[in-house]
Amino acid sequence: MDKQQMIDLILEEYGLAPDSMRAQLDAMLLRLFAHKGELSAETLLGWSDNDLTVLYNTASGVKLTREHVPNMLSEYAKMDTGQLSSVVSFGHIEHEKAIEPEPRIHRQYGKYELPPTIQRLYELEEELGRAMDLEIGLLMQKYDMRYPCTPPDFIPFASPGADGIHYCFVTDFGTVTDLEDAYIAVVSPMDFGSEIWLVSSNIKDFLRILCSDKSILYNSIAPFDTNKIGQASGQELTPALQRLKEIFTLTEIPDLAGYIDSLRKQRDQLICMQTLDTIGIVPLAERTNQAAAQPLSIDWDDEQAMRALLKAASPETKLAFIRDAQHEKRIYDDKGMLSRCKSILSELELYHELQNLLECAD
Repeated sequence: MDKQQMIDLILEEYGLAPDSMRAQLDAMLLRLFAHKGELSAETLLGWSDNDLTVLYNTASGVKLTREHVPNMLSEYAKMDTGQLSSVVSFGHIEHEKAIEPEPRIHRQYGKYELPPTIQRLYELEEELGRAMDLEIGLLMQKYDMRYPCTPPDFIPFASPGADGIHYCFVTDFGTVTDLEDAYIAVVSPMDFGSEIWLVSSNIKDFLRILCSDKSILYNSIAPFDTNKIGQASGQELTPALQRLKEIFTLTEIPDLAGYIDSLRKQRDQLICMQTLDTIGIVPLAERTNQAAAQPLSIDWDDEQAMRALLKAASPETKLAFIRDAQHEKRIYDDKGMLSRCKSILSELELYHELQNLLECAD
């Protein structure tokens, strides 16, 4: 089949997609192929052969299902199933080598544009080479790096290159409008029970911490531990840190303990519900002046109680349920729990977050 025939079939199936599936379909095209906007023959002609083949194979499968599965089910319903053989043979089937989508840089950013600060850090990494890692403690992550403890609404952007630790933008399930203003969190898979903590209110403050005291980026900060955080040392910075400070016109944070205390109070004012991972849930609609609700009380072994909770729950409560289930490591070891969390994210049309959640599923 030539390229134009493949494009024609893709566009035929794309045009038949119901409106209710558009958001999910667009999220899939963005994640797998970095494509934004409507599909057209002109845009598809510019795709690589590999990507076009992957999308064509998917569209072909959708077409076969649409045209034949309803008829198969209808015919099966008319049959006397007691007379059917329990063994079905399709003869010899030649299996083609599976074609996978090409790896995508910045796939983790979803609907968000790459923040200018991150682009400038890429340029600095090119300039400094190994000193970016050895002196500043940053390895920029152009490709998605996600662990089972990484929340689905977090965007990893860098790591220190040790113990799986990674630094993330907190999108608050897509409510953040500009990643330059998003909270920054550390995800540390080896800090069992306290894998996640907020370290700054935005990316610029995160860079200021690099110039002040990097220890809080490597060690979990319990609520009672801020008195253990020292003052900025005032020691002479390495050449690489000096360059970082110069490029972004950074000032050191003289009182890190005070900064972290202020950060927590600021976050507590913003969220409407606390969660076990300490991140909380921000309101998806207009905020009331009520204090943040306490974390959910969930009996994870009581299926009936969980169903009742979620049936009457607000969107924010459902998202808190996902945060707590992930913190308690309930999602990936329980297919029923994974399915429940998938349903919540689909219902709320959080398709990018859904794919992030599935990234670590077997």
